[in-house]
Amino acid sequence: MITKADFAAANFVKFSQNIPEDQINPHIYVAQEYDLAPRLGVQLYEDLESLAETPDPARPELAFFLNGPVKRYLLLVSYARFISSHGLNVTQFGLSKTTDPQGTFEQSSAAERAVLIRQASSDANIALAKLTAVPFTFDGVSYTKTGKGAKQSQSIRAPKRRRALFVSGFSYLDILK
Repeated sequence: MITKADFAAANFVKFSQNIPEDQINPHIYVAQEYDLAPRLGVQLYEDLESLAETPDPARPELAFFLNGPVKRYLLLVSYARFISSHGLNVTQFGLSKTTDPQGTFEQSSAAERAVLIRQASSDANIALAKLTAVPFTFDGVSYTKTGKGAKQSQSIRAPKRRRALFVSGFSYLDILK
């Protein structure tokens, strides 16, 4: 439903067109299948996919929905998915990251990357709220909303550390082991 070119055209996020399509396309497809499809329902999702592949002048309301709220949401979710792993490579030895041999740039830190991901996720939640706020009726066809429709995505947080209580050199965590 979206392509790499849509990132620059929409201008919602900073994105380089120098990034190869094989690096961004998997994130786009996963965002469509795992983030968008469950929120729209099977029939509406399939109609949007069909319309994205073959425009139909008889479906102007659905085309407006696709080119507005749907694309905005997909761009933001795809971007958040992409940024979380961009620059990391899976090798036989584990995860590695690329470094510049000439030393002309520096990889962003995990904290800097997290700021971008949080912002894109927050924007995606707002886009999702706008996307699901309208009745799913386009060009005289009514679609059923799914139960997951308007639920915002949640970030995964690290578990809180347990504090050990010490009483005269004895830890209560020792009992739990």
